[in-house]
Amino acid sequence: MAQRSRAGIKILHPAYHNPMGIKKQLKPRFLQHTFLTGAICIHTLLAISSAARAQSKPAEIQIISDTRFQYGIGLIGESSAHPEIIDTLRPFGKQGSPTNKQIRPPIWKMPQWASRYNLKNTPSVQHGDTIIYQNQGKKVSFLTQGKETTISLEVFGSKEYLKPRIANEAWPHLLLEQRTNQMPIAKMKELDFRISARLLYSINKTGTAYDPGLHAAQVTFYLLIQNVNKASAGYSDYFWFGLPLYDSRHPILEEYAAQDLGKEDATKKFILNVASKEIYSGTLHDKKWINIHKDLYPLIKKAFQKAKDNGYLKTTTFEDIAIESTNLGWEIPGTFDSGIQFKNLKLSTEMQE
Repeated sequence: MAQRSRAGIKILHPAYHNPMGIKKQLKPRFLQHTFLTGAICIHTLLAISSAARAQSKPAEIQIISDTRFQYGIGLIGESSAHPEIIDTLRPFGKQGSPTNKQIRPPIWKMPQWASRYNLKNTPSVQHGDTIIYQNQGKKVSFLTQGKETTISLEVFGSKEYLKPRIANEAWPHLLLEQRTNQMPIAKMKELDFRISARLLYSINKTGTAYDPGLHAAQVTFYLLIQNVNKASAGYSDYFWFGLPLYDSRHPILEEYAAQDLGKEDATKKFILNVASKEIYSGTLHDKKWINIHKDLYPLIKKAFQKAKDNGYLKTTTFEDIAIESTNLGWEIPGTFDSGIQFKNLKLSTEMQE
């Protein structure tokens, strides 16, 4: 997070100047005592000032928590109409809360919308330091090194699809989802987002039926921006704010703004994905690590205004909105076998004073 600038304090040593020509001089011992006393006072004042600044500095608030997946991931099934947890992946065992020994429920959820192969009841396998959950349709891996956990998400579209997808047909998902503490965005100083991502592979197995208007493999980090003001006429209305990481069709991604459509359970809400150049340089198509560090506050403010300009959120103000939840992972509306890795995920803020 950006820190406040601190004004430098310059300590000037006194010059014992005698403009009147007075011959009487301070005794060296008294000089030494005076200088020492002054230095102690200045040191004390600086210490008090430093402590006061530390106490007044706003605390950093984590919008996303458990970024090392220590409390596991709650599995959700294939239908968005039934978003209940049906099983739990616990790659690091059952972890207790830092303040007590009770087992903490998972903070993360993993929707598997429109999948043929559900990870429910899939046992973990350990290969070296990597914990793996895998079935015919997907694979989830965890590797912890020091204080850093790398998670890999892989979807085998060649197994998930029996035939090429047609228009308005649902497609397989493998997502990481988390509800947030819903801090009001208008009161934030900034919104610090960080992530490192690397494409492992993405292989188009659609064949001659391939249509780029229907078939792709995509990864986007989405924030659901919602009106959380119960006194507002627009309470609970929302839009999708997206940070595009990968699209099999385009190495560099342009801004996309439209209504959320394309399948039966689409939300029909406004969706805005920023241009990839707004958040990072290069492309995940190179299969190298991309490191992102970006203040999202101005981008969200701009996206909110664009939603208003397009006729959405008519009874919602910027002061009404907060981040209700986030999700990140694969959407595979085509016969693609694809894998990606993430680490160093962070979303945090400092509130205005």
